[in-house]
Amino acid sequence: MTDSEEWLTCGQVAAHFQVTDRTVRRWIAADPTMRVRRLGPTGRSIRVHRSELDRDRAASS
Repeated sequence: MTDSEEWLTCGQVAAHFQVTDRTVRRWIAADPTMRVRRLGPTGRSIRVHRSELDRDRAASS
């Protein structure tokens, strides 16, 4: 697996959990331990590490 395959967009994570992109962004804001990478000069583009798919999101909903 290449480095780019390990980092997913918020949309990809949202599709996996069948939630909206906005919900994923709320999870990121609420959980400082979540493995994320911010891209670009403003940090608006976000990538989420694939390992986060294994975390239990039921408690966050």
